[in-house]
Amino acid sequence: MQTFKYLLRFSLLAIGFALTTMGLMTWQAKGFSLDGLWFDGSGWTTHPVHLLVLGIAMIPPTLWEIFVLENSAAQEDH
Repeated sequence: MQTFKYLLRFSLLAIGFALTTMGLMTWQAKGFSLDGLWFDGSGWTTHPVHLLVLGIAMIPPTLWEIFVLENSAAQEDH
């Protein structure tokens, strides 16, 4: 069960970094333009900044969960 917890947390961490990288690279391809950040001509669309923010928002809590999991494993060993 402990292995599944680690797998889940590290997968979320990898997804967070992947979203951050994808958002930053896609935004760079658009020339760091903020056009269409909220609304495009056809309505609300996804902008690369949304992916960037989502990825950045996922990384700290996931790291915190990994640290807590490591601390609880260390406490059980003592």
